[in-house]
Amino acid sequence: MKTKTLVLLGLLAVFIAALAFALLREVNREEATLATSISGVVELDGRLVANGQADVVRTDRLVLMLVDPQTQRPVALRFETPLVPPQTIRIGQADAREAGELKGPYLVVGITDKDGEIFKVTPGEVYGRTPAPVKLGTEKLQLLLNEPFRGSLFNEAGVGPMAGAGMPGGGMGGAAPPMVGGAAGGTAGGAAGGTAGGAPGGAPGGAGPMGPLMAAEGDADPRYSIAGTITVSAALQANVAPTDHLVILMFDPELARPVSFKIIPHTLLPQRFTITLPPDARASAKKGYNLRILTDKNDSPFQSAPGEVIGRSSQPVPLGTADLNFVLDQPYTR
Repeated sequence: MKTKTLVLLGLLAVFIAALAFALLREVNREEATLATSISGVVELDGRLVANGQADVVRTDRLVLMLVDPQTQRPVALRFETPLVPPQTIRIGQADAREAGELKGPYLVVGITDKDGEIFKVTPGEVYGRTPAPVKLGTEKLQLLLNEPFRGSLFNEAGVGPMAGAGMPGGGMGGAAPPMVGGAAGGTAGGAAGGTAGGAPGGAPGGAGPMGPLMAAEGDADPRYSIAGTITVSAALQANVAPTDHLVILMFDPELARPVSFKIIPHTLLPQRFTITLPPDARASAKKGYNLRILTDKNDSPFQSAPGEVIGRSSQPVPLGTADLNFVLDQPYTR
């Protein structure tokens, strides 16, 4: 057999072996993903459409959450868009918002979102939850959106967004997501080179209010994080109490929607913070993100209370920033 033929056969054998290895690795990865997630189909109850309570359109987002039935707190968060039910869904370890391995079983919650503010009720938004906790590895979940959304994690009317979520006062508990911003290494918010803030009033998320539910802490890669120190202007210092929550939000500068947020259960300024882009958003990561931070006194970031303060960035903050100086310099009114 000619040497050239042997070389070609050898290269072909190497190619086939590499392809087989790649396929095997992909199969193993998919099996591991399935074992640590819950997948299935989300459907819309036709009765809500018939009576005019549901208005689900393609541009809506589906907010999926895994909720620990013991602590009644979300442990994983995922967004699906566009929304065209019935459609397949999956949520699991890759969507975890805190360090540690998900164990389960978990309640699965689905909420449609029209304006980027998960817990702000907009007519036509709907809600669904599994009647019992679901084990990780489940592949044929049927999640039915069968109630008008009432603005809370467990869809109870007239209570805080995270009422019943094992948090003080039935509110957002844990820590309130602070809003961060400003130029890298500079002072967040206001005009470039100024202090945190921007125009007073408006929702924490501005044009695209609070969207994602919990910042990913389990994979706080500095390359995809923004860190710094939060302070408050002298004029507003008397308004801040140690019992306030700090709410931190990271916004996509193009979509004006939050991609990550975290809540800190106390306010001890000056205070260090880090907020991280979730792993599932890193493939399309922007160079910088708008950040906003506010204090929360009533366990409801979307309902302002006397004495709450806020800061807004004036321009996107580059990922990898480690020394941001963020100043809360505006009363929070809404």
